[in-house]
Amino acid sequence: MKKTALCLVLIHVLSLPALAAGGAGGEGPTQPGSRLEVGMTLYAGGLTMGRMTLDTTLRSSEYHSVSTLQTSGVINTFWQSEIQATSTGKLGAKNFMPTLYDSFYTGRAGKKQEVSLTYENGAPPRLYADPVYSTTGFEVKPDDTKNTLDPLSAITLIFSGVGTQAGNPCGLTAPVFDGRRRYDIEITKVREVDVRLDSGLYQGKGVQCDARYRQIAGFRPRVLKQNEQFPVIHAWFVTLPSAVAGRDYSVPVRIWADTKYGVLAILANSVKVDGQVPKGFKP
Repeated sequence: MKKTALCLVLIHVLSLPALAAGGAGGEGPTQPGSRLEVGMTLYAGGLTMGRMTLDTTLRSSEYHSVSTLQTSGVINTFWQSEIQATSTGKLGAKNFMPTLYDSFYTGRAGKKQEVSLTYENGAPPRLYADPVYSTTGFEVKPDDTKNTLDPLSAITLIFSGVGTQAGNPCGLTAPVFDGRRRYDIEITKVREVDVRLDSGLYQGKGVQCDARYRQIAGFRPRVLKQNEQFPVIHAWFVTLPSAVAGRDYSVPVRIWADTKYGVLAILANSVKVDGQVPKGFKP
């Protein structure tokens, strides 16, 4: 049970607390755009725990992301669910500025939850939840939600390579507010590596990075005290150029954490940039 609970936390951190469904669209067809499509599988102790997808379009000064997360295998005994969401916003020189985030959760026994965040003029995001949930005693102060990213925008920022330097695809901190909780995802470069995935999907150059999950607000006090106990998350990032000049994506092809319950991992199983399989990847 502890192993399953820890896997859920890693899913929360690494696979978007609320992901997205649908297709990448809605932008004007006359503007040049670039598209990233990634499929990933989640494992715990070698057992499949779920699958996720990310489909992102960067067009001119805007981004649009969609994705799905669906659990499978033994985890369904405790937490069978599908999480879907979309996120849109503006592209800055070194950051993202979300405008709208929608997420939809479907769980066991027909349990459902919709969460939406609307961003306007630098004000704290406006929250909509159906059904309404209580945060009594653990509220995040409005000022602490300013200049934050929704969960999907945060992952899109990490994968996009926006704001990072050449040779270091993971030197950034993503400040996140998901409607309940405020936390940071801090990513730093460790070293350059030769990546060879056991699946054979990719072989080539990459960068190993470490990610740390920093809980800030919206959590019970005893949870906040456990910040330093949360395992360091490792990842192999691969830089992938697109057909649009200046659009180099930073895709983690393997993410893992070593815990006393075993290795928890997320592995890429498919990657496309602008509809094509990048160099070094197998179709």
